[in-house]
Amino acid sequence: MELGAAGYAAAGAASAAGAGMGLFGYNRGNYMMDQKLHFSRFTAGHTYAMAQTAQYREDITMLTSLTTGRMDLYHGIAGMTATILTAIYCPGRLGLHTPAPPAWLMGLAMVNIAGCYIWLGLTMWMAMHASLRADSAAVHMLTRFVRLPVPSQGMLDRARKFLSAYEEQPLREVLRVPFFRHNGKGKGTGGNNEDMDPDALGRTRHGNDVPAWFLKEKAIDQGEAFESMMPLAAQGTAPEHFEVYREIQNEWWPYDVYARLSIFLAFMHLSHCWCFMMLAHQLTETRAFFVGGAVVIPFFVLQQIILTLDIMPSQVTIPLHRLGPFAQLFAYPAVCIEYRRYYDADVAFIGYILVYLAYACQLIYTIQLLIICAPDYGAPPEMAEVPSSSWWPSAWRLPRAFKHATHLVAPPRNLEPGQTDLAGEMRAAAKGEATATTGQLTAESAEGKRRDVHRALGKHGESPAWFNVKAGLIALIVAWCFLIAGFTIEILNAGTTHPSLLNGPGVPNNLRDPRYRPAKLGYKEPTEVGTGGALYGPARGVEGAERRLSELGSNPESEILSALPRHDLAEKLRSLLPYLTELATSDSRMGGGVTQTAATSMIPAAAQAMLTGAASAQALVQWPALFEPRLLACGHAAAHSKGKIALALSHHGRGAIISTAASHVGAKELPAMTTLFSLVGTSGHGPLVAAAWDEAGLLLAAATGAVLECPGSGPSEGLWHCRLALAAKLPIGNSKPFRGAVALSRAPLRAAIAFPDESAVTLFSHSGEPSDLWLPAGEVRTRASATSVAFSSPAKELFLASVDGAIAKLNMDEGSMEGAAAPLRGLERHHWQAACPLHNGGIARLALVQEAGSREASLFLS
Repeated sequence: MELGAAGYAAAGAASAAGAGMGLFGYNRGNYMMDQKLHFSRFTAGHTYAMAQTAQYREDITMLTSLTTGRMDLYHGIAGMTATILTAIYCPGRLGLHTPAPPAWLMGLAMVNIAGCYIWLGLTMWMAMHASLRADSAAVHMLTRFVRLPVPSQGMLDRARKFLSAYEEQPLREVLRVPFFRHNGKGKGTGGNNEDMDPDALGRTRHGNDVPAWFLKEKAIDQGEAFESMMPLAAQGTAPEHFEVYREIQNEWWPYDVYARLSIFLAFMHLSHCWCFMMLAHQLTETRAFFVGGAVVIPFFVLQQIILTLDIMPSQVTIPLHRLGPFAQLFAYPAVCIEYRRYYDADVAFIGYILVYLAYACQLIYTIQLLIICAPDYGAPPEMAEVPSSSWWPSAWRLPRAFKHATHLVAPPRNLEPGQTDLAGEMRAAAKGEATATTGQLTAESAEGKRRDVHRALGKHGESPAWFNVKAGLIALIVAWCFLIAGFTIEILNAGTTHPSLLNGPGVPNNLRDPRYRPAKLGYKEPTEVGTGGALYGPARGVEGAERRLSELGSNPESEILSALPRHDLAEKLRSLLPYLTELATSDSRMGGGVTQTAATSMIPAAAQAMLTGAASAQALVQWPALFEPRLLACGHAAAHSKGKIALALSHHGRGAIISTAASHVGAKELPAMTTLFSLVGTSGHGPLVAAAWDEAGLLLAAATGAVLECPGSGPSEGLWHCRLALAAKLPIGNSKPFRGAVALSRAPLRAAIAFPDESAVTLFSHSGEPSDLWLPAGEVRTRASATSVAFSSPAKELFLASVDGAIAKLNMDEGSMEGAAAPLRGLERHHWQAACPLHNGGIARLALVQEAGSREASLFLS
């Protein structure tokens, strides 16, 4: 049957509709499958990216824990070692129980102790900085940058598609005939990004030959921005968090490295000081000659082992650092020579050479450490990235001699073959790039990376950590040079009359002052200062001794009297009875309690005979009623030119200026006049114990230690106003009234204190600043206890008077002492109170004598 035209048209329309429905259903099925796969791929990609980001977070944590773990270890070791070092420096120091070791040996020990303190302090501070900075950087990255790429709600909504969205597709895609190309132009990269071989390109959809919905959805999925911390010049081929971490590492890796070097330096100096201290102990206190040598050898071996372990021999041209331990081998025979039984000049010269060699070893060793600890600026080769080994970029300047001991690990620069950075690819896609950066760094970017690295360093690309270590090494070099110069000065002064720098005035060169104090409360033996005290000093077992009696001991056979027969002993005791009677019946010094005998004179009898011919004149002074002068201050040049030779003071602030127009030379009596005055402002500070009169006014010292000044040329209308001169008090004690003698000098500001019942005078100096303290300047042993002391003007001489009126003169520059005035004959009943040097070269002496129930004052000029 013929269908006719209408039939054919209907058949054609039906066939076209069927074909259209078939194409529609075919393409709609593809769209449904693509959307399912698209969402699955979206979720799988983010799942993998989150897993990889979690691995990145572990990378940062492990890299940081490597630094913090080391720093905690270094910090603990340094703290423990500092405790041991303090025990050596404080309670373990030498010279407490016996005389101190030679100064050069203590110099070797103390400089090494000081150096050890430097390195331990730097270790603790640099370890704290590196650990805290690494921790804070890791927390910063983990909380702000290396976060899991969890998709947002908007991203999930865009990845999810409704089936009705198929209606939004172009008609050409809805009715596309299978095996025909999609209607795209060109060969863009909108398809899959995988690399394909030519055969695969011929049989797959790629480029723009993909459905329109694929292009649109891919742009939507990659349109979410990712956070980035990548430094501009640090862009490399490794994952971004590695590049960022390596950049941040610049802020602590120098401290990490030099904390390790400081531990090495600290233990080297600790072992040196340990050896020198034990060497001094064995030779000084125990006299163990062979034990001292046994101590030196193990320490020498230990130091050589440490040098071998920490310093690569191949990286040092000349191993001068190995000379350091040889200082102990030179010091051992040198200190043995110091303690030889008999002195020999030739052997002493050999000892000097050995000391110089020990110092030279330490100096050369320290200079070599300064060289090998410096960063290597000679473009060192980059370490190979080998598993279980250290690695750092060549831009990091490290000391190459210690590179095997630093244990420094930086993040890798490149991805290994077969590794992918999915998070980086997603970040690159978010930025509109085709993929993450690949390939090698260009020369421009490598130089930029170096600039970024050294931006964290100091001036001229120098690390602050290395600057601190360099400063410590330079300080030690200066200390060694100073000790060498000081030892040379000591050698030049040895055996000469030139006074030593630190010895007290009057004490010979290189002689400790073995001065005794009275026995402390509860003890019988006297205490020798600086030699161990009452329990351990050389005077132990000696009761009432005022000099070292080493021949006395607890052994009965060593007693002086044990070998004498009984009748000889009785005869000697009978011969002492007349002297005991004289001692019991003789007068004592008024207010003092010291018996006036020949043994208490400041000048020996032979010297007194040479000074006896000097004439003296008594000043006929009409003293005011109820005035008892106890202090005497001689007038200065201006006052002396007006006839004012001296002024006398009572303990409570009343005074009299003594004037005379006649000369005392050749006269027996001298008429004198007095001008009375009172001091204002001194009563609140206790009794006055010292006075000095100069052009600036009156300088006073009170029994409480207060120092006062009364400015002006003299009193006004009978009053002389005084004020507190210094905030610091003289160390004379204020628990009970001071019974000793004090002398003052204004230019320079000095004080001399003679404590009661002690044959010594202690010297103090002051800077003149009101807030500064009085500092001890030395101590002088005297022949007898001084009843009064006075400085000349200026303070180049110190005059010391004894209870018999004899006066000795101490030269403050040379430390020599000589007689100045002999006791006045026929005045044995006088009690001498004060003395001072006159401006014209004479001496004025003030005395009190008991007359008819009252005390009369007398002034003698000689």
